[in-house]
Amino acid sequence: MRTRYTLINMVVNVGGQLMNQVLLFISRMVFIHYLSAAYLGVNGLFTDVLGILNFAELGIGTAMIYSLYEPAAKNDEHRLAQLMNLYRLLYRIVAVVVLLVGLALMPFLGFFIKDSSGIEHLRLIYLMYVANSVCSYLLSYKNSIYLAYQKAYVRNLWAQLCDAVKTLLQIVLIVLTGNFILYLAVQFVMQFIPNIIVSVKVDKEFPYLKECRELPEKEKFHGILRNIGAMSFHKLGTVIVRNTDSLLMSSFVGLLSVGIYSNYKLILSGIDNLLNKFSNAFAGSLGNLGAIEDETRVYSIYRELDLIFFVIYAYWTAGAFALFNAFITLCFGAGYCFSTATVAVLVTEFYVSGQRRVNVLFREAKGLFWYDRYKPLFESAINLAASLLLVKKFGVAGILGGTIISTVTTCLWMEPYILMRYGIREDWQGKLKDYFVRYAERAAVVAVLAAVSYGWVSFCPAKNIGWFLLDGVLYTLLFGAVMVVLYRNTPEFDRLKGRVMAVVKRRKE
Repeated sequence: MRTRYTLINMVVNVGGQLMNQVLLFISRMVFIHYLSAAYLGVNGLFTDVLGILNFAELGIGTAMIYSLYEPAAKNDEHRLAQLMNLYRLLYRIVAVVVLLVGLALMPFLGFFIKDSSGIEHLRLIYLMYVANSVCSYLLSYKNSIYLAYQKAYVRNLWAQLCDAVKTLLQIVLIVLTGNFILYLAVQFVMQFIPNIIVSVKVDKEFPYLKECRELPEKEKFHGILRNIGAMSFHKLGTVIVRNTDSLLMSSFVGLLSVGIYSNYKLILSGIDNLLNKFSNAFAGSLGNLGAIEDETRVYSIYRELDLIFFVIYAYWTAGAFALFNAFITLCFGAGYCFSTATVAVLVTEFYVSGQRRVNVLFREAKGLFWYDRYKPLFESAINLAASLLLVKKFGVAGILGGTIISTVTTCLWMEPYILMRYGIREDWQGKLKDYFVRYAERAAVVAVLAAVSYGWVSFCPAKNIGWFLLDGVLYTLLFGAVMVVLYRNTPEFDRLKGRVMAVVKRRKE
C-alpha cells in the first residue's frame, strides 16, 4: 500500500509541477517583456522578506505532521482530532504574528532597497505580499490529514490545477494591462480556492474532526512543543540561509542584481520544487515506515533514495553549469547573464543543498528534530558572516559562497551523523563512514561531468534553440552512460531495478 500511495503522489506531484513550471517560465518571459527589471527585483525581494517573516511558523507544520503519522497508522480518530485542533490553534496564532511583524517592518522598506526608482505603489505591493502570507495559514492546516494517511495527492491535485489557472490569468493580465497590482491580486485570490476545496472535502471525509474540540493531553502536548521548539531552530536556519540572499544583493549590489538572480533562481527553484514534489510523494510512506518498521528496513530504503536523489541532482547540476548561460541568453538576453564563475558557485550551492534532501526527509520521518536543534544557529551565523565578508569583493558570488560555506561546515556532516546515530543506530559508525566516502566520490564524478560538458559547450556554443537542444541531448547521453557504468552493480541499483520490474509485472497482470 505504501508503494501504491507513493506512486500516486509522485504522478500527481511531479506531473502537476512540470505543467506549472512551464507556465511559470512563460509567465517570467512575459513579465520581463511587459514590466521593468526593477519589478522583477521587487518580486524576488519581497518574496524573500515574507520568507523571513514566515519564521513565525517555527516549524510547526513539520512537527505536527510527524505527530499525526502514528495515530493515522493506528486509525486513532480521537487523537487525530485533538492534534488537528492544536494545529489549527497554532497556525492562527502564527497568522496574527506574521501580520503584526509585517506591518511593523513597513517603515523600514527603504533600508532593504538600494534603488527603488521606477517602482510605483511600493507600500501597497508590500502589503499585498503580507496579506498573501497571512491568509496562507488560515485553512492550510487541514491538508496535513491527507499527508498523514499518505494521500497528499488529494490536496496537491487541486493546488496544481489552481496554480495553472492563476499563472494563465496573470499572463493575460500582464499582456492586457501591464499592471503589477492586478498580477498580485490574482495571486492573492487564487491561493484560497484549493484550501477551501480541501477543507470541504476533509469535513466530509473526516467528520470526527469537527465533532471533537479537545486539545491533546498534557504529556502529548509537551512532547509536541518539544519538537516545535527544536524545529524552530531549524526554521530559523532555513529562513536566514534561504531568504537573506536577495536582501543582501539588494542592499550591497543593487536591485537589478536581484532581478537577474531571480531568473536563475526561477529555474533552479523550479527544478528544486519539482524534486520537492517528488520527495514529498515519499513523505507519508516514510512516516508510516518509520512508525512501524525496524531500522534495517529503514536503512535499506534510505540507501535506495540516496542513490536516486544523487543521480537527479547530479544530472541537473552538471547540465546547468554547462548550459545555464546559453539558456538565459536564448530566453531573456545576454544582459541577464552572470559570469561563469558566479554560475559555478550557484550550481554548486544547488548541488550541496540538494544532497541534504534525503537526510532531512528521513530525519522528519523519524522525528529526530531535537538532536541537532542547535546546528541551524551555527549555520545561520556562519552564513551571514561569510556572505558579508565576501560580498564586497565577489558580489553575488560572495553571497552564494557564504551559503556553501555554512552548509559544508554544519549540515554536510551533522545531518547524516544524527540520522545514523539516532535513527539507524545499528553499526552507525561504519554506515556514517560509508556515507562520507560515497559523498566524496560522487562529488568528484559531478565535477568531472560538469567540466567535460562545459568544455564542449564552450567549443561549440549554443547560438540557437536547435544547438541548445542538441547539446542537451548529448549531455544526457553522456550522463546516462556514466551513471550506468559506475552504479549498475551496486545493491541499491539492483533493488530499485527489482521494484520497477515488480510494478511493471503487476500492471501487466
